[in-house]
Amino acid sequence: MIAVIGSPIGRRDGGAVVAAGLSAAVARSAVLAGASVQVVGKVGEGPAGDAILLSVAAVGVGHVAVLRDLAPSPVVDDTPETEPERPIDEVAHRAAFGADPADADAVAAPAQPAPTPTGPSLDAADLQLALQYLPDYRVVVIAQRLDEPAFRAVVEAATWSGARLIVVAWDGAGAAVPLPDDATVLEAPTEDAEGAFASLVGRYAAALDGGATPAEAFAAASADVGWSAVAD
Repeated sequence: MIAVIGSPIGRRDGGAVVAAGLSAAVARSAVLAGASVQVVGKVGEGPAGDAILLSVAAVGVGHVAVLRDLAPSPVVDDTPETEPERPIDEVAHRAAFGADPADADAVAAPAQPAPTPTGPSLDAADLQLALQYLPDYRVVVIAQRLDEPAFRAVVEAATWSGARLIVVAWDGAGAAVPLPDDATVLEAPTEDAEGAFASLVGRYAAALDGGATPAEAFAAASADVGWSAVAD
């Protein structure tokens, strides 16, 4: 079994709210690869939290270790934001020459996309309790940034249980925590982390759970999603 650490968020899909975020995407990918998966996290009280849990269950991901949080779960809208219309001469100038730094007031920079929100935070006590409740996991995926005590709790639980550890949400908070020698640390891309990257991680975790070596698992997962190493 695979334990994916991370609180899912909601995303509007037409009139419904579905589970989203890196943890939900990795868990879904691992299930599609044939693994048994439990997500460990929190969702908010209220309709959005209920919808997220229903969406998680609908794709075969377990949620017995998901806690409820008093604050509502964040929900994002998939509707893309478009850049405001600009005068045709300005568009032509930008296309031909780029924006002139000396004309910064006249040529506004395109709006930057808002960062994707994360689900409720997880503390060390939450994670210790959840991982004690799930004693049969063989792989642990950290898919949400954790503070040092929480990160340490997950690493220690994985080490004690002999589970493989995959870290895909790393910002240095756990730099003082020694990782197992066979841990895998991957850097999630800033864009489309829930796409090919999440698919890669989920398939990699599923292959490890099935008994493959890290090298075999990563090669198989990379081939499945069409990734290839740029250097040996």
